[in-house]
Amino acid sequence: MNPRNVAIIQARMGSSRFPGKMLARLGGIPLLEWVVRRLLRAATLAQVVLATSDRDSDDALADLATSLGISVFRGSETDVLGRFAGAASMAGADNVVRICADNPFIDPVEVDRLVRYFADSSCDYACNHQDRLGSGYADGFGAEILSAALLEQIAANALEVRHREHVTLYLWDHASEYTLTAVAAPAELAFPKLRFDVDTPADLANLEVLVRAGVAIDTPAPDIIRIAQENHRAATADSSSHVRAELSDYLHRLFPLCRSITGNPNRETLKALQELIPLTLHEVPSGTAVYDWTVPDEWSIRDAWIADSTGRRIVDFGESNLHVVSYSEPVNSVMDWAELQARLHRHPQLAEAIPYRTSYYKRDWGFCVTHAQFAEMEKLGGPFTVVIDSELKPGSLTYGEYLVPGRSAREILLSCYICHPSMANDSLSGVLLTAFLARHIASLKNRHWSYRIVFVPETIGAITYCARNEAAMKQIDMGLVITTVGGPGKFGYKRSFDSSHPINAMIEEVFRDAETEFVTYPFDIHGSDERQYSSQGFRINAATICRDRYYEYAYYHSSLDDLSFVTAEQIAGTLDLYVRLIEKVEARRVYRNRIPHGEVMLSRHDLYPATGGAQRPELGRRSELDLILWLLFLCDGKLDIADIAARLGVSFADLVPIADRLVAKDVLELV
Repeated sequence: MNPRNVAIIQARMGSSRFPGKMLARLGGIPLLEWVVRRLLRAATLAQVVLATSDRDSDDALADLATSLGISVFRGSETDVLGRFAGAASMAGADNVVRICADNPFIDPVEVDRLVRYFADSSCDYACNHQDRLGSGYADGFGAEILSAALLEQIAANALEVRHREHVTLYLWDHASEYTLTAVAAPAELAFPKLRFDVDTPADLANLEVLVRAGVAIDTPAPDIIRIAQENHRAATADSSSHVRAELSDYLHRLFPLCRSITGNPNRETLKALQELIPLTLHEVPSGTAVYDWTVPDEWSIRDAWIADSTGRRIVDFGESNLHVVSYSEPVNSVMDWAELQARLHRHPQLAEAIPYRTSYYKRDWGFCVTHAQFAEMEKLGGPFTVVIDSELKPGSLTYGEYLVPGRSAREILLSCYICHPSMANDSLSGVLLTAFLARHIASLKNRHWSYRIVFVPETIGAITYCARNEAAMKQIDMGLVITTVGGPGKFGYKRSFDSSHPINAMIEEVFRDAETEFVTYPFDIHGSDERQYSSQGFRINAATICRDRYYEYAYYHSSLDDLSFVTAEQIAGTLDLYVRLIEKVEARRVYRNRIPHGEVMLSRHDLYPATGGAQRPELGRRSELDLILWLLFLCDGKLDIADIAARLGVSFADLVPIADRLVAKDVLELV
């Protein structure tokens, strides 16, 4: 006798993020009607039931369900688990298929696949939408199934409020007691980054675009995927154009600011970035000891010039803030050429360029000039009026921080430096790319990793950040230092200090996937803030994808590193590579054996065949038992599951479900 499979739709009008969404119209049809009409086409379902609340506000849902020919069960709004158990009992269900009503594209074929999988397996629970089990489905086609007897048992045992609010949460919190499995998505539906559920009005608007593009109430899932991909490609082109326009705007707004290692221009820059991401700004007072360093006094400058005897300005800070050596002390003096000459800096190769020079930790002053300006002053001989209207006094160092949480508490570091004035590749391009990349990361649904994104003055800022966040930084394994990403030349990447670390392999894969030529730079002790993050106290493997890397291009540290050398299009091209890298990072999974001392007793965890010694690996391939043993041996919290799959010569897709089964049995944990 075939079991009675009953689909129960969970719906109410009182959504906090999107009130009334169940009756919101998609293509002119209420969301709930989409779900009901698509479910009624599933061959394995004996009945479809709406489980809604007994509040007056949900009367309209009950009326719609009745008009569509399905049964209605009404119960407590907050006790969703009790409501489901009551609906299952009313329908005389043997098995319960739980459906969320915010999935208007729920697919009857995939519901049938799930029900048949459950019937053919010995599991307690199955789903095709839990990313933690690696099903691979797009978000919105999914359902979950369990027996009515197990649902009744959960309803009797679950006493915590959160277990009453979420029907199957109790199973996940007691995963070691049950066999929880997932149906693997067929190849044509294996697009886990796509989502078709409706949490917000914006989600509904996104689906409305797909309906206008051809998705109808009877469109099968593969065609929905195809239409979504076609729409995504078109939308991406529009989005890319919008991003380039945004980048261009911020380039022109922020380029003129006279940033240094402290001061208001840094704060202005970070406040502008708050328009893109919710940066938290921190101030560290001058004089604060940070390891072997001390936060210096704050520097501000209002104006500076060198004028001839008639008062004509030969060198003018108002024309380029690179004309003044950063952190110059105040000066107001008249001097001849012999005295002034020692304070002037020229670019050794580029006659028309103003060089960039600093004097952060030695009280000094100076000007940076072109060769023509130097020659003119040498010819005039003086006297010259020399003014630097600046101030050095106790203040603070400013940095920005954005923490983006994921399912894992393990963090990925993204860092850029904000201290360079009026140089577009070094470092403004990196500042903007980091902000735009942070915005992209924050938009990702179901992020696995957490991200620590920091905007700091180079060297002293990174050291200060590490000193103030030492415990958190010591837990980070890898990161990206983002700088010089906007030039017109070749792409490249600087390796992390451990060349065998996965971050390097992932970057090289990104270049290969994009069919992009690149230059590889080895790690060295010069460069940017990877020096701080990779120091002995932290040992973070920090790498960099770049375009015209520092030291390597002729205009480096000069006024020719300007907005004619760097364009929004060039930064956007590098941003695309970083986005691809984040995709690879997000796909990375690292597991750790929870019982690392000695061998796990597999039979105790229902992982070993009843007859000992029967599972001998077959020649030329590996049995499931063999893979279980290797996973327990190799999963140390450091090795990536993809690296383990390659080492064992098996498919990543085949290995992940086994690893997730071990997680469900509580012998592995995802870090």
